[in-house]
Amino acid sequence: MRLYHLPGSRSTRALWTLEEIGAPYELALLPGDERRGEEHLRRHPLGRVPVLELDDGRHVFESGAICLHLADLHPDAGLLGPVGSTERALVYQWAFFAFSELEGTVFPWMRAKRAGQDLDALAERFTPVAAALRATLSEGPWLLGDRFTVADVLCSGPLGAAFRRGLIDEDGPLRDYLDRAAARPANVRAEAVRVPGP
Repeated sequence: MRLYHLPGSRSTRALWTLEEIGAPYELALLPGDERRGEEHLRRHPLGRVPVLELDDGRHVFESGAICLHLADLHPDAGLLGPVGSTERALVYQWAFFAFSELEGTVFPWMRAKRAGQDLDALAERFTPVAAALRATLSEGPWLLGDRFTVADVLCSGPLGAAFRRGLIDEDGPLRDYLDRAAARPANVRAEAVRVPGP
């Protein structure tokens, strides 16, 4: 497998998942000019990262799809429950929550902040999203209780962005959750990857 990656982007989720499963992979760092080239556009029609090149030469893009597929390919890593299990359904639930609810509130707020627009209504939309996470995390250290899953990889990214950009600033279960996620050795390794300097 080969992951086409840009540090600091959504592709860090895919790299973190690869590190969690412990399977061998190659890493190809793609700065902006290379992502716009014809070769990469054949991998991803929008010229984005991540893209996972599978062993058969085919490509998968979208970070959520890549993370879920990697968890499927490596069930021994324990990042996803068995097919048909409630645990697997809950991982799907929180994975979709990451994209529809977390990214769907955090990223519009970030864009509005950069544009100098009013943030109150967007911040209000985030309040029940954060409350849902707080309630779930009161039952255990991870979204599925004691078990870390790919759902935690997917949710901790946009939640971390909410903290870093100032949408939320509180001590308690959400910050503790992010601290646990950040301290995972696989995440530390993924976050340490940087684009080489000139």
